Amino acid sequence: MTKSLGERGYYSPLDHIPPSTLRGAIITSLYKSGIVDRKYLNVEAEQPIITASPAYPFEGAKSYPSHPFIYRCKACSTDDKKTACNYAADILRDVERGENIRFRQTCDKGHPALEFLHPKPVKPLGRIVKKVDIVAHESICVSISKHRATFQKGMLYAYEAIAQGTMFWAYLKLPENLSNEVKPGLEFTIGRGITRGFGIARITRVEKIDIEKEKERIRECLNGERVVFYAISSLASLSPSKNTSYPYPREIDLKSFSKEFNIEVDGKITFTEAYGKLGTLHCGWDMKNNAERPSVKSALPGSMLIGRVTGSGDIARALAILGFVGTIEYGQGFFSTGVNIITTLRRHPMGGE
Repeated sequence: MTKSLGERGYYSPLDHIPPSTLRGAIITSLYKSGIVDRKYLNVEAEQPIITASPAYPFEGAKSYPSHPFIYRCKACSTDDKKTACNYAADILRDVERGENIRFRQTCDKGHPALEFLHPKPVKPLGRIVKKVDIVAHESICVSISKHRATFQKGMLYAYEAIAQGTMFWAYLKLPENLSNEVKPGLEFTIGRGITRGFGIARITRVEKIDIEKEKERIRECLNGERVVFYAISSLASLSPSKNTSYPYPREIDLKSFSKEFNIEVDGKITFTEAYGKLGTLHCGWDMKNNAERPSVKSALPGSMLIGRVTGSGDIARALAILGFVGTIEYGQGFFSTGVNIITTLRRHPMGGE
């Protein structure tokens, strides 16, 4: 899990674990442990059931990706470079009044030296946030000749890897028959350099999500015509018929949750505005075909969407589920999971209230 590949190795570890990487690592671990068989792997490839969100650092509390309405003033924060301001509560107020979004150009003291943190992970503390830094270490490896038992010329490699003991959190959706198998103690490997001892991870804590509690929070956020949504994952919309993709969905059909989660709902979210940086979504590795899936343009984690929720039935429950599992996109001959994990911003830890 690195950002760049140099002449002699992999550099700059990511500050989160991509959902496709986490999902693949857990499925592989279940397969190697004999919990699932190859037939189940084929089912997952053709009709994904297990899904994962991105995994973000956990330092005594959860961190989340920064949204576009978080900034650090370089003039004010010379002593504490980790503290930043979250003015999302002001944005919520403007949107709910029907006003246009106004980006900050200066800090509260009038300084124009603003650094926007989107999409770096931060720990929310009301109207301020704390930057989260990933500690990495570098390892130099050399290839040894089998014939001479000495190093081989030109075979020196450098790796930067996340330091041992770093903790992450993520959402994981599992079928009922596997829910007791993913438990504390389960080990899996993530990223490159596995043969050199990198990327060994272990689950230390598992909690079941209280959908009812989240449903009540969501219900209180649906009073206005315009609703602000916050994404903890990348956003993307794939078109199976036109073989095209878009950096964020124009609409999400909530009825798609009816069958899988046994709820009565017939509604949708129609998005009219999106705020965030564009990037590339790497859709992972196709284990069945042993090939890399294509990459598509996407809005980065932490992006904001403004939309209108319409329909009937248990809308709040469907939205609560969407905030944990997102959508499964299909296009260009492959499935993409762990995308469009969005939830209402009001009363969320990143809401700045």
